[in-house]
Amino acid sequence: MSLLLGLPASGQAKLVLPEQRTELIRRAHVWQPVDVASMDLLNGPQGEGAHRAGEEVLCKYEEKDPKKPIGGSGRKFPCWDAAGTRLKVKYSPENNPEVFGEVAGTRLFWALGFYAERLYSVKILCDNCPVDPFVSSSTARSQRVFEPATIQFRLRGEEVSEVQDEGWNFEDLERIDEKVGGSSRAEVDALRLLAVFVNHGDNTINQQRLLCPEGDAACARPIMYVTDLGGTFGGKDYFTSFKNWSKKAKIWEDPVRCIADFRGTMESFTDPKISEAGRKFLADLMAKLSDKQIRDLFMGARFDVLGKLENPVIGNDGRVRKVTVDDWVRVFKDKRDQIIKVKCPE
Repeated sequence: MSLLLGLPASGQAKLVLPEQRTELIRRAHVWQPVDVASMDLLNGPQGEGAHRAGEEVLCKYEEKDPKKPIGGSGRKFPCWDAAGTRLKVKYSPENNPEVFGEVAGTRLFWALGFYAERLYSVKILCDNCPVDPFVSSSTARSQRVFEPATIQFRLRGEEVSEVQDEGWNFEDLERIDEKVGGSSRAEVDALRLLAVFVNHGDNTINQQRLLCPEGDAACARPIMYVTDLGGTFGGKDYFTSFKNWSKKAKIWEDPVRCIADFRGTMESFTDPKISEAGRKFLADLMAKLSDKQIRDLFMGARFDVLGKLENPVIGNDGRVRKVTVDDWVRVFKDKRDQIIKVKCPE
């Protein structure tokens, strides 16, 4: 699992010819074996550059470079830690739901063995920071505190693309061929079904990456993974939201034929037909998650804070109350049951 120890990537992918990209996809892998029951969903993958949930991280603000805009609409900024590592920080949870969803999404993928970036929810102490580092570079500087905020680390290796910033889309998964060394159909279908489970809404081609892992100079075992899981645990609006995720209650568009409800997440994608092998593959992995691990998933992503920002719900006693982590756990287990209890046609 050394690929989970990646540092922030430089950004530019290696461009290849269409036939080269196709050949890499045919041999690509989407999953690696893990001991699900032992995975720490509160703190995530540990090792080089890792952080514990809620840990204080001191870094120095990086001045804006007009030639290299940060891009995107979610609030983020780069800063440098004491070890000289350039950190990508996302902050402002009241305006940027990715602060919650991206941690939960990557943490779940990682815990089940699907390749994902490392995201940590921490308390950032930013030295020499403007009041709002995404929108301002004013001279009014001091140490600013951002909590919860996230730090993102990419997988180590060389990204490969036919066109810059275009990795792969979900239709490309059909090209993976176990006969030439790629992932099995079960692993591929399990990835599709997991994307439906988390409502991977922002799933356009620039949100997935094809990677030649570090140490594999010949790219004998390329990896296909989702690089942006910020638009998860929500609905078509992409944003993490208990109302949206619980409202989209169904996993299956057609449970008899095992056609998953992907269009309920993103209209431009076809609802995938999931094989029994793929359903069982994901069901067996998810069944190994304990109640504590599921709760840790949402606590590690600070859904306790998200609950204070969301619209209230009506409890069983008829009273209006805030959304709790227990509410998220309940819906998670309900959706998981839809995967576990179905039997797909062979």
